This record gives sequence, structure tokens and C-alpha cells, in this order.
Amino acid sequence: MDLQRPKAIYTEFKVSDRLGGVVRGKQALTTGEVAKYCGVNFRTVIRWIERGHLEAYKLPGRGDNRIPLPGFISFLQSNHMPVPDELRQHGRTLLILAEPEDLAAELASTARRAGWEPMVASDAMQFGYVFSEQQPTAVVVSSEEMVAAVNRVRRESESQDILCIVAGGDIPTGVSTDGWCRIQWPVEQKRFVGLLDLSESHTQRPV
Repeated sequence: MDLQRPKAIYTEFKVSDRLGGVVRGKQALTTGEVAKYCGVNFRTVIRWIERGHLEAYKLPGRGDNRIPLPGFISFLQSNHMPVPDELRQHGRTLLILAEPEDLAAELASTARRAGWEPMVASDAMQFGYVFSEQQPTAVVVSSEEMVAAVNRVRRESESQDILCIVAGGDIPTGVSTDGWCRIQWPVEQKRFVGLLDLSESHTQRPV
């Protein structure tokens, strides 16, 4: 479905899985779900977490473990284990910080048609929060001022290896020394999609 007016984060991840349910919210799995995907006992998953092999965080209160989906996918790939088809789309997340809203909507709609899951942040603060929580594969902003804000977020999160795009009507095209790809929108819409496809081919590993 095409979005109309992105006012905040309008994408909630829902993955129908083979475990008889739906994986929802914040892109995280329980230790039991990870155990079923890997065909092991959940205590084995806990040992992986305790030994630092598998990224996880604890929920407040009972302290149950949650495993972020991007980290779980990386774990499967690093250990040459197959990535279930229903989880593969989580390697195609695009975080957008763009003005005006119509531009953000166009970027999101184009990314969705290309098979990506777009998320739109309404401001830099929300962008930083979502970036930390969701660990996107790519980001796109619409101004040079936003580039500086995003670079600060990337440094703080130690997440440098992602595709970064600046898109706008008055953006000079090309790739600069700071690692950002710059495209004119909507003139270079096809190049935008091509950059997303190229990013995916570079980040995929054999499983």
C-alpha cells in the first residue's frame, strides 16, 4: 500500500513465520523462536548469548532475552546457516529523514516498490532513536544539514557500514569523499533504486 502523509514511523514489521505465529515489534525474537529456527534447545541459545556469539538485550522486569532480527540474521550468515525466507526482508530496511513530507512519501513509495521496508522519521531525534533500535541497511536524507546529524548518529552507534544517500531537487549528483551518494530527485529515481539493489548485493553473504 502506498503511504499518503508520513507523520512518524509508519512501518511496523510483521513477519508471518513457520512457527505458527507472527514475529512482531522492534524486529526482535525470543530465545524460544531462535531455538526453533536453529533446531536447538533454548538453553543453547542462552549459552550463545552469554558467550557473546549472539547479540541480545534484556527486557526490564523479568529480564527475558530478546534477539534483534538483524543480529540474528548476521549470526546465521556468519555460521553458514540458512536464513528463512520470511526473515530475509529484514536485510532491506531503509530509514528516511526528508523534507517536505511529499518527498519523504515519494522516496518511501519508490523503496517499497523495489522490495524494501521504508521507515520515515519526522525529525533528527526520532531518526536517532529508530536508527539505534532498527539498525537499517540504508538511510536517505534530503539536505546537507541532515548529513551532519546522521553522521553523528552513526558515530555514536558504531554503525558505519551502511548505504547513505542524499536525495533532493538541488543536490549535485555523484559520490563524495564522505561516503554519501548524492542523487537529484526525481530525475535520478532509477539510480536511487540501483543504489539500493547494489547495496543489497554487497551485503548479502552465502548461506
